[in-house]
Amino acid sequence: MNKSENEKTSRSVFPDGTFVPSAVSGIVKVHESVVAAIIRKATCSVPGVVRLAGNMLMDNIAEFVGSKKVYDRAISITMGDNSVEVEVKVILSYGVYIPDVAKNIQETVIDEIGKITGMQVPRIDVIVIDLEAEKEETTETEEEDEDPQK
Repeated sequence: MNKSENEKTSRSVFPDGTFVPSAVSGIVKVHESVVAAIIRKATCSVPGVVRLAGNMLMDNIAEFVGSKKVYDRAISITMGDNSVEVEVKVILSYGVYIPDVAKNIQETVIDEIGKITGMQVPRIDVIVIDLEAEKEETTETEEEDEDPQK
Protein backbone atom coordinates (compact mmCIF):
# COMPACT_ATOMS: atom_id res chain seq x y z
CA MET A 1 0.00 0.00 0.00
CA ASN A 2 1.51 3.33 -0.98
CA LYS A 3 1.54 6.41 1.24
CA SER A 4 -1.51 8.15 -0.29
CA GLU A 5 -3.71 5.05 0.14
CA ASN A 6 -2.57 4.69 3.76
CA GLU A 7 -3.42 8.37 4.42
CA LYS A 8 -6.95 7.84 3.11
CA THR A 9 -7.62 4.99 5.52
CA SER A 10 -6.22 6.82 8.54
CA ARG A 11 -8.46 9.89 8.37
CA SER A 12 -11.99 10.63 9.51
CA VAL A 13 -14.27 12.51 7.14
CA PHE A 14 -16.63 15.08 8.65
CA PRO A 15 -19.84 16.36 7.00
CA ASP A 16 -18.18 19.60 5.89
CA GLY A 17 -15.64 17.56 3.89
CA THR A 18 -12.68 18.17 6.17
CA PHE A 19 -10.31 15.35 6.98
CA VAL A 20 -8.86 14.81 10.40
CA PRO A 21 -5.84 12.49 10.75
CA SER A 22 -6.74 9.60 13.01
CA ALA A 23 -5.67 6.10 13.90
CA VAL A 24 -9.25 5.00 13.18
CA SER A 25 -10.79 5.26 9.73
CA GLY A 26 -14.42 6.06 9.01
CA ILE A 27 -16.93 8.81 8.65
CA VAL A 28 -18.94 10.83 11.14
CA LYS A 29 -22.68 10.95 10.54
CA VAL A 30 -25.05 13.25 12.37
CA HIS A 31 -28.42 11.69 13.17
CA GLU A 32 -31.62 13.46 12.23
CA SER A 33 -32.64 13.73 15.90
CA VAL A 34 -29.48 15.78 16.62
CA VAL A 35 -30.33 18.17 13.80
CA ALA A 36 -33.91 18.39 15.11
CA ALA A 37 -32.63 19.29 18.59
CA ILE A 38 -30.46 22.04 17.10
CA ILE A 39 -33.43 23.37 15.10
CA ARG A 40 -35.72 23.29 18.12
CA LYS A 41 -33.30 25.14 20.40
CA ALA A 42 -32.26 27.68 17.75
CA THR A 43 -35.86 28.43 16.73
CA CYS A 44 -37.10 28.86 20.29
CA SER A 45 -34.23 31.27 21.04
CA VAL A 46 -35.46 33.78 18.44
CA PRO A 47 -37.37 36.74 19.94
CA GLY A 48 -41.03 36.60 18.92
CA VAL A 49 -41.24 32.80 18.84
CA VAL A 50 -43.65 31.49 21.47
CA ARG A 51 -43.03 27.81 20.72
CA LEU A 52 -42.91 25.22 18.01
CA ALA A 53 -46.33 24.31 16.63
CA GLY A 54 -47.80 21.05 17.78
CA ASN A 55 -50.43 19.67 20.03
CA MET A 56 -49.23 20.53 23.55
CA LEU A 57 -51.19 17.68 25.14
CA MET A 58 -49.83 15.11 22.68
CA ASP A 59 -46.29 16.51 22.99
CA ASN A 60 -46.45 16.28 26.79
CA ILE A 61 -47.78 12.71 26.68
CA ALA A 62 -45.13 11.70 24.14
CA GLU A 63 -42.38 13.25 26.26
CA PHE A 64 -43.74 11.55 29.40
CA VAL A 65 -43.62 8.08 27.81
CA GLY A 66 -40.13 8.75 26.47
CA SER A 67 -40.87 9.24 22.79
CA LYS A 68 -37.95 10.69 20.84
CA LYS A 69 -40.24 11.77 18.00
CA VAL A 70 -41.86 14.80 19.67
CA TYR A 71 -40.30 17.06 17.02
CA ASP A 72 -41.96 15.21 14.11
CA ARG A 73 -45.09 17.37 14.10
CA ALA A 74 -43.26 20.72 14.05
CA ILE A 75 -39.98 19.95 12.27
CA SER A 76 -39.46 18.20 8.95
CA ILE A 77 -35.93 17.34 7.89
CA THR A 78 -34.54 16.04 4.61
CA MET A 79 -30.96 14.87 5.05
CA GLY A 80 -28.43 14.94 2.23
CA ASP A 81 -24.75 13.95 2.18
CA ASN A 82 -23.52 17.27 3.55
CA SER A 83 -26.77 19.20 3.71
CA VAL A 84 -30.13 19.34 5.39
CA GLU A 85 -33.37 20.92 4.20
CA VAL A 86 -35.71 22.07 6.95
CA GLU A 87 -39.35 22.95 7.47
CA VAL A 88 -40.25 24.31 10.89
CA LYS A 89 -43.78 25.18 12.07
CA VAL A 90 -43.99 27.88 14.72
CA ILE A 91 -46.34 29.90 16.85
CA LEU A 92 -45.34 33.55 17.15
CA SER A 93 -46.23 36.34 19.54
CA TYR A 94 -49.17 38.46 18.41
CA GLY A 95 -48.02 41.79 17.04
CA VAL A 96 -44.57 40.80 15.79
CA TYR A 97 -43.62 41.54 12.19
CA ILE A 98 -43.76 38.00 10.78
CA PRO A 99 -41.26 38.45 7.90
CA ASP A 100 -38.55 39.69 10.30
CA VAL A 101 -39.09 36.87 12.81
CA ALA A 102 -39.14 34.26 10.01
CA LYS A 103 -35.89 35.66 8.58
CA ASN A 104 -34.30 35.58 12.05
CA ILE A 105 -35.39 31.95 12.47
CA GLN A 106 -33.84 31.05 9.12
CA GLU A 107 -30.55 32.81 9.88
CA THR A 108 -30.31 31.42 13.42
CA VAL A 109 -31.04 27.83 12.38
CA ILE A 110 -28.61 27.98 9.44
CA ASP A 111 -25.86 29.41 11.66
CA GLU A 112 -26.37 26.86 14.46
CA ILE A 113 -26.52 23.83 12.16
CA GLY A 114 -23.37 25.01 10.36
CA LYS A 115 -21.53 25.82 13.58
CA ILE A 116 -22.38 22.55 15.33
CA THR A 117 -22.42 20.00 12.48
CA GLY A 118 -20.61 21.65 9.57
CA MET A 119 -23.59 20.84 7.35
CA GLN A 120 -25.08 23.23 4.80
CA VAL A 121 -28.73 24.34 4.90
CA PRO A 122 -29.76 25.23 1.34
CA ARG A 123 -33.44 25.61 2.26
CA ILE A 124 -35.42 26.37 5.41
CA ASP A 125 -39.16 26.94 5.24
CA VAL A 126 -40.82 28.67 8.19
CA ILE A 127 -44.55 28.01 8.51
CA VAL A 128 -46.40 30.29 10.93
CA ILE A 129 -49.30 28.25 12.31
CA ASP A 130 -50.73 30.69 14.85
CA LEU A 131 -50.20 33.89 16.83
CA GLU A 132 -50.56 34.03 20.59
CA ALA A 133 -50.82 36.98 22.93
CA GLU A 134 -48.44 37.10 25.85
CA LYS A 135 -49.95 35.58 29.00
CA GLU A 136 -49.81 38.91 30.92
CA GLU A 137 -51.66 40.74 28.13
CA THR A 138 -54.36 38.04 28.01
CA THR A 139 -54.88 38.24 31.78
CA GLU A 140 -55.20 42.05 31.75
CA THR A 141 -57.65 41.96 28.83
CA GLU A 142 -59.79 39.32 30.53
CA GLU A 143 -59.88 41.37 33.76
CA GLU A 144 -60.93 44.51 31.86
CA ASP A 145 -63.74 42.59 30.14
CA GLU A 146 -64.99 41.25 33.47
CA ASP A 147 -65.04 44.67 35.24
CA PRO A 148 -66.65 47.28 32.95
CA GLN A 149 -66.14 50.11 35.51
CA LYS A 150 -62.33 50.11 35.06
